[in-house]
Amino acid sequence: MNDISLKYFHAVAKTGSLSAASEELHVAVSAISRQITQLEEKLQLTLFERKARGMSLTPAGDILYTYSLRNTLEFKNVMSEMKGISNIQQQSIALACPEGMAWDFLPHVIAKFRLEYPSARFSLQVVDSSRATQLVREGRVDAAFTFNLQPEQGVEVSLQVPSPIVALLSKNHPLASQQDISVRDLTEYPIATSGSGTTLSYLFDIACHIEGVQIIPALSSDSAGSIYTFASESENAIALCGELTVARRAKRDGLVIRPMREPSLAQRSLQVQIMSRRKLPVIVRYFLTYLTESLNNQG
Repeated sequence: MNDISLKYFHAVAKTGSLSAASEELHVAVSAISRQITQLEEKLQLTLFERKARGMSLTPAGDILYTYSLRNTLEFKNVMSEMKGISNIQQQSIALACPEGMAWDFLPHVIAKFRLEYPSARFSLQVVDSSRATQLVREGRVDAAFTFNLQPEQGVEVSLQVPSPIVALLSKNHPLASQQDISVRDLTEYPIATSGSGTTLSYLFDIACHIEGVQIIPALSSDSAGSIYTFASESENAIALCGELTVARRAKRDGLVIRPMREPSLAQRSLQVQIMSRRKLPVIVRYFLTYLTESLNNQG
């Protein structure tokens, strides 16, 4: 494999079509197509599935794409070390996570970590779980924080902890004295929860279906802050959320957290994902170790 064929392979894999790769590289479509064909013939493998509206990676192509991305990242790390700029406090950490994790918990952990490594630089992309996984698979971020219900290809799970859905409510709420809360209990009160497309919304819909109840939220939002404020400003509202999202502020603001009774609402886990088989920079490994300790201390 030569550098040109891999370069063209990368462009097509990333953009999803020969024409889009041609625009990005400023190279004729025919030249890119010829290099891809030659690469497939050399490997004796089909790397792309040709479709009417583009090209998608085959399983073999996906393996090659992930492998080459990982090698590119590791080569950059080696070059940094050779140039003498690998001091742990001079390296950056790129992260991606859903809005709930970005609202309070993760910035708190970052701030505490920087007390030990004050020159550490962070970038944090706030995206949904599937996009966070994609970013770490492509090497665009060092680690992704996701709420997943099933394994993902091309990534390794560095850490997985239970993240059940809980109820957040005022200490003066009529249900605050209960040890746990059921979906049927929620029918009598205004509910705040995340929008459709999230694992929380998906599992909540399942729980409602099993119990044979229909609950229309008083507030549905992609903003964890909006959901939290709605619950904190009302003595009869209940917010459904992940405990990590709200635990620190709830304790400070005098709100209470109660587990939900339905087993389906306990199926969610928080995963910390990294690129499969990638050797991470030292500063990233230090941060993930610190994060693991922080998550374990939540229990």
